[in-house]
Amino acid sequence: MEKAGQVAAWLAIALVGLFAGVMSAMEVSGALEREREYRASPVCASVPVTASACVWEQAFTVRESATNEGDDGKEPAATLLLPSGKPWSVAFRSTGPVLSRMRPGDPVVGVVWHGGIVEVRDAGGLRQQTTFGPVGWPADRLGGALAFISFGLTALVGSLWAIVKRHDRRHQRAAAMVRWHGVALGVTAILSVWAQLNNNWPMWAIWAIWGPLALVLLATMVASAIAALRSNGEGYGLFTEPPVLPVPPSRPAARESSVAPGSGGLPREYRMSRGRRNGLLAVLVAKAALLLFMVWSEDIPPFWLQLGTSVLVVPTVIVCFVRVPRTATLIDSAGIRVRGITHTRRVAWEDVQDIRAEPVRGSDGSFVPRVVVYAYLTVGGRKLLKHVDDQEYDVDREIAVLRAAWAGLHRTDTAPDVPAA
Repeated sequence: MEKAGQVAAWLAIALVGLFAGVMSAMEVSGALEREREYRASPVCASVPVTASACVWEQAFTVRESATNEGDDGKEPAATLLLPSGKPWSVAFRSTGPVLSRMRPGDPVVGVVWHGGIVEVRDAGGLRQQTTFGPVGWPADRLGGALAFISFGLTALVGSLWAIVKRHDRRHQRAAAMVRWHGVALGVTAILSVWAQLNNNWPMWAIWAIWGPLALVLLATMVASAIAALRSNGEGYGLFTEPPVLPVPPSRPAARESSVAPGSGGLPREYRMSRGRRNGLLAVLVAKAALLLFMVWSEDIPPFWLQLGTSVLVVPTVIVCFVRVPRTATLIDSAGIRVRGITHTRRVAWEDVQDIRAEPVRGSDGSFVPRVVVYAYLTVGGRKLLKHVDDQEYDVDREIAVLRAAWAGLHRTDTAPDVPAA
């Protein structure tokens, strides 16, 4: 059962996210109206004396510019000079594409609306909105609303579920699945907004990107919750440490040994430790994020390839987060079950010819184990026993126990002897 403090923290974060999402949603309408007003504004017949709703273009000269990268709290900004020499300060939401190219003395054109510079255009025709500009704000607000509301609602449901069913481990695991899928929904919404802004797509592209991904994530969430509810207690969440077998502190190199027949020590479970598991998932997330960044930041790939890559990568990461903690080798009197990410392979004791430790070529033992264990089958071939390795367990001790169980439980009259190698 999860700690009450963790569930309370999730509940508080969910409520804050939901509140922020509602506030962002309320601002979408106003931002859309302001952008429509700007786009419909006529060109001024002459330079207005006071702030006006018409649009006019003014020539400027750059006096100085500063990206302010690394300065917390400071926006990218520039100081522009009118032909009269009067300075005009403007701030930007980002450093590109115009601000990063500005140099003192460069000529630029500023678009003025309601007495403020809403856009700056350089000599090459590149345009960049200022913080006063209305273009892009609706997409930002919509993205914030989608991210915070989707996360807030999902995390709220998962938190309340955990509180109501706080004494049921299966319901606790299902609630945790729901909450973490809420995080994925929020991150996906943010990435969708980033892709839309980076490619200057219309605002409906946010829905086109986020909608299918959200449906996939919701389907995965429901399937994961159902699987957690139907589990018999063998499954463990990403942040729940599975029980490990007691092992001596020293782990000598594996060697083949024989013990007296017998099936003592069963059942046994072999799982990946939390440190290795979280490290593996962190590497997976980093590589997936790098792939998505490369695909969406380049203009070369077509849209269908960008969207298709996202549809494949995001669910794959979610499935790995859900299924990797459940991978294990489970051994009992009926035989061996090797549970992978996609399926479970069952091997009866009478189908096992031998159990051996094998070295892993090229491994230095830092992340990949030096020694792994295989079950050699009577029909030929071998099956890797997941997580039975020298990084997790004492291989000598475990092979001795497994061979003793095999010697006491297998029937030698069911299959001809086939060479193991």
